[in-house]
Amino acid sequence: MLFLMADRAQLSIRFRFVLTRLWFTLSTGTNGRDPSAWLKDTVEDAQEVVKGEIWAITIRDGNSLSEFYVLESTCEVIGRAFNAPQLEVYSSGLRADWSEYISSCTGASVEPRNLISEHLRWANYEEYDRGISRHWLRRIFGEGDVGLAKKVVAERYVMACVVANSISGRWMSSNQMAQEFAGLPSQSTLVTTRGRTPKINLYLPAHHHVESVHFTTPKGVPLHPALAVMQTPAREYIILKDNGMQVGCEEDGVAEVWMQVLGCDNNGIVVACSK
Repeated sequence: MLFLMADRAQLSIRFRFVLTRLWFTLSTGTNGRDPSAWLKDTVEDAQEVVKGEIWAITIRDGNSLSEFYVLESTCEVIGRAFNAPQLEVYSSGLRADWSEYISSCTGASVEPRNLISEHLRWANYEEYDRGISRHWLRRIFGEGDVGLAKKVVAERYVMACVVANSISGRWMSSNQMAQEFAGLPSQSTLVTTRGRTPKINLYLPAHHHVESVHFTTPKGVPLHPALAVMQTPAREYIILKDNGMQVGCEEDGVAEVWMQVLGCDNNGIVVACSK
């Protein structure tokens, strides 16, 4: 996949978008399509649509241009423009709740908006702030830039772990997603909002609450620069710093395919190149 010239913020979004697309390709497959076909596309543009939250990515495939809307935190696609083709596992359209949210944030007379994170629902509000341990947030406050970097990674992980219907697929309320996730009979997903557009609902399962983030092993050895360890109430996950998506866990270590991609060992440590 190729890139055209862009400023620093645009380049960051473009590279992270490609990383996320690679993650989906390796993790969920391509439904019989050539897994390397997307590498021939060119990321032509990245424009901020909602400040700090949503970007529009323009891709050229041969002579055709396609535009996709992505979250800044994870670079996961939330929808595509009307004329854009299906993009492997990604959403086939811009859902009404996301469309309404974007419109409400980009109009000529934009009122103070709710941040996307304000639409997040999680358990145990007393101990967690948007799914992140309040005690840990206070503890890293004195770590300066390192603490800030850990907080950003934690926020990306939270967005990467919300239930899938939070982002795409059929619209569901937070309660419906919680019920379905728990294996309980969910209520009808028919939207009954008296003609109003449904609001964004982001639901984070309790086992993905963030207890702490680490950039080193328990022995203090630095992890691969692309990796972080996420401590949750039940276990540790090894994730990509740039989009919060999982590439391993404490029981199995880094998945073999990601060891090959990153050049790290099972513990997430950089493998020394042999001369």
